[in-house]
Amino acid sequence: MTGLMIPQPGWCSSTPHDITHCDSYKELSPSSRRMKLSRSPLLLTMPNLSFLKDDGLLFIIASFTYFVFVVDRKLRERSTRLPLPPGPKRIPIIGNLLNAPTGSEIHKVYRDWSLQHGSDIVYLDLPSQPMLILNSAKASFDLLEKRSDIYSDRPHSTIDELLSTDYNVAFMRYSLKWRNHRRLFHQFFNCQVTPNYSSEQVKATHMFLRRSLQPCDNLADSVRLTLGSTILGLVYGIDVDDMNHPYIQDVRAEVECINQAHVAGNFWIDYFPFLRNVPGWLPGIRFKRFVEKNQALVDRMKRKPFDDIRIAAESSTVPPSITYTLLGKLQARIEEVPLEEYLQEEETVINVTGIAYAAGTETTASNVLTFFLMLAERPDIQRKAQSELDTYLGNSRLVDSSDYGALPFIAAIALEVMRYRPSLPLGVPYRVMEDDEYNGFFIPKGTTVVSNFWATLHDANDYPDPECFNPERFLKDGKLDPTVRNPNKLAFGFGRRICPGRHFGNMSIFLIIASVLQVFDIEPAKDANGVGIALNSIKYTAGLVASPESLPCVLRTRSEAARSLVLQSM
Repeated sequence: MTGLMIPQPGWCSSTPHDITHCDSYKELSPSSRRMKLSRSPLLLTMPNLSFLKDDGLLFIIASFTYFVFVVDRKLRERSTRLPLPPGPKRIPIIGNLLNAPTGSEIHKVYRDWSLQHGSDIVYLDLPSQPMLILNSAKASFDLLEKRSDIYSDRPHSTIDELLSTDYNVAFMRYSLKWRNHRRLFHQFFNCQVTPNYSSEQVKATHMFLRRSLQPCDNLADSVRLTLGSTILGLVYGIDVDDMNHPYIQDVRAEVECINQAHVAGNFWIDYFPFLRNVPGWLPGIRFKRFVEKNQALVDRMKRKPFDDIRIAAESSTVPPSITYTLLGKLQARIEEVPLEEYLQEEETVINVTGIAYAAGTETTASNVLTFFLMLAERPDIQRKAQSELDTYLGNSRLVDSSDYGALPFIAAIALEVMRYRPSLPLGVPYRVMEDDEYNGFFIPKGTTVVSNFWATLHDANDYPDPECFNPERFLKDGKLDPTVRNPNKLAFGFGRRICPGRHFGNMSIFLIIASVLQVFDIEPAKDANGVGIALNSIKYTAGLVASPESLPCVLRTRSEAARSLVLQSM
C-alpha cells in the first residue's frame, strides 16, 4: 500500500508524503503553519496495481487467489477432529451461498434453523466469510463476553471500505486505531458524563411535545428531528428545528446508504472481494454504481460539520460543543507533534464526532417508533402508564431525567420495546481472531460471528409468551424485577464492543415515552373509510437497523391542563 497525498493550491507537491519538507512551509509563521495544517487533507491509501495492465489479467489473478483461499480454509477445517457446528446443507465450493436468507426477517430464519438442528449455534459456509449464528444468550455471553480477547474483531467489509463507512467505530477492525476512537467516544458518552446532557435531551423532548400539539403530517420525521437535534446540539453546538436542515438530510441519507450496504445478499462483493477489480460495465456489478453515488455523501456527512466549526472558530465565537472542545485541544498541539500524528488525531476527532450524530439517531428512533406502534393498539397499557404518571407528578410539571427511578412502569415499557423489536435484530457482526472450539464444535479463525439479538430477546425461557407485548413481565410488586433478564444486557452488544452510547440512548427513549404518555393519548390513524389502520401489519425495513416502514399513528392531547404544561415549558 502506498500513501498518496492529494495536493491543494499553494501546497508543495514534490514530496507529497510530508508537507513539512517543503521550503514554502518552513518559511511560514507559526500561525500560518497552523492554518495550513488545520485545512490539510487526510492521507489516502490506494493499492499500487500499476504492474497489472488489463482487467482480464487482474480478474484471473483475483479468482486464483480466491480459489487458494477456499482450499486453504477447507484443509484447515479438515485438520481438526472436531466437526463444524450444524447448519443448512452446503454445496461444494460455494457452500450456503444459494440458501443464505435475505430480506427483513432473516433473524427469524436463523432462529428456526437452531430449532431444526437442535443447536443454539448454527454455521453457514459462505465464500470468504464463513458465518456462525448465536441464537441464545448463553452462547453470546460464553463467546463474545467471556472470550472477548479473541472475539472483539469485526469482519472486513469490502463495501464499507469502498464507501469509507469503515470510519464508523462500530465497524472498525480491532486495532490500536479502534481503541483510540473508542477511548475518545467513551470520554464524552460514559455513564458519568451523560447525565450532564439531560437538559439538552429534555429541551428537545419538550420541542417535540410542542410540535405535536398541532396535527402532524409525519410523526416519524418529528421523532427523528428530536433525536437528531439533540445530538447535533451536543456534538456541534447547532440548533436545528427543521427536517430540511442539510445536516439532518445528510445523516438520514447515510443511514439509508449503510442499511442498503448491509442488506444480506444485496452486494456479493463481500463474498467475492475480487469483484472490486472487475470492470464496472459488466452485468451485475451494481456495487460500483452504488459506491459512486454515495461515496461523496459519506465524506461530506462526517467532515462538513467539523470543517464548518473550524472555519467559524477562526473568525468568531462559536457555541460550546464536543467538537469545539476537541478542536481546541487539537490546535493546542499543532506545534508539538509531527504532521502525521496530527493528521491521525484530526481524523479520529472527525470520525468520532461524525459517528456520534449518525449512530445516535436511527437506532434510538427505531425504538421510539416501535413504542408508538405498540401502544397505539394497547390503550390498557397507556392507562396504566398514565395512572403512574398522574399519581407521581399530576399537573405540577413535565417529566425530566431525575424521574427515571420513580416511574417503574414507564421504565418497563422502554425495556419491552427494546425486547420486542430490537433496532439491530442481528447486531453488528464479530470476527473470531483464532481457531476456537465450543460445545464440541470447531470454529475456524476468521469466521464472522453474529449474535441474533432478536432470537435471544424472544427466548421463551427468559420471556414467557415472547410474541406478546407485555411490559409487566419486568415488574414485581410494583418495582422492576431484577430476576428477569434485562434487554439492555443483550441489545447493545457484548464484551469490548458493547455500544458506548447506550446510556445516552436509553435516557432519550425514557424521556420521550414518559413525556408523550403524560401529555397525549396515542391512537391508530384512520384510513379513507374512517377505519383504524391495523398497525400489526406494518413492516420493518431490511438492513442493519430495522425501523417501521410507516407510522400511521395520531396523538390527541389528554387535557387542557396537559396542553398548558407543554406551553409553559417553553
